[in-house]
Amino acid sequence: MRSVRGKLLVLLCVLAGMPPGGFVWAQSSTGQGAPAQTAPKKKPSKPIDPDETGGVRGSGSLITVRVLMKGKTVENAHVVVKNINGTLASSCFTSATGDCQVDVGPDDYEFDATGNGRTGTLKLHVTAETRVVLIKLLKTPTMATSAKP
Repeated sequence: MRSVRGKLLVLLCVLAGMPPGGFVWAQSSTGQGAPAQTAPKKKPSKPIDPDETGGVRGSGSLITVRVLMKGKTVENAHVVVKNINGTLASSCFTSATGDCQVDVGPDDYEFDATGNGRTGTLKLHVTAETRVVLIKLLKTPTMATSAKP
C-alpha cells in the first residue's frame, strides 16, 4: 500500500506543477481533434551575392572576352556579363591585349562593354564549347540639342 500512496503523491506533485491545460489528449482518427500544427516559418534565404558566387550557373568555364574598336583591341574596357533576368553574372577589365576572362556556365547572357566613350552589346547563348567572345565598340548616340531659344 505504501508504494501506491507514494506514486499517488508523486503524481499529484507533478500535476500541481503543470500549467492549466498542460495535457493534450489524443483523439481517435475520426478527424475530430486538435487542429493540425503548422510548420514554423523559415527564415528567408540570404540573397545570392554576385561578388561571392560570380553568378555562375552550372559548371562554369573561363571565356575570353576580346573588345575591339575600329579593328584594334581596347585596353581597360569594362565588360559586364548579365543573366537573362538582368542580374550580374561576371565582370572584368580588359588588359593591354584587349582581353579579359569571365567565368560563366552554359546559359543565355548579355555582354556589355564600355571604353573610350563607346559601348558595345552582344546577346549570346554560351555553351560548354564557347571559348572567345568578340565585342565591337561603337559610338554612343548623342541627343541632338537645339541652339534656338
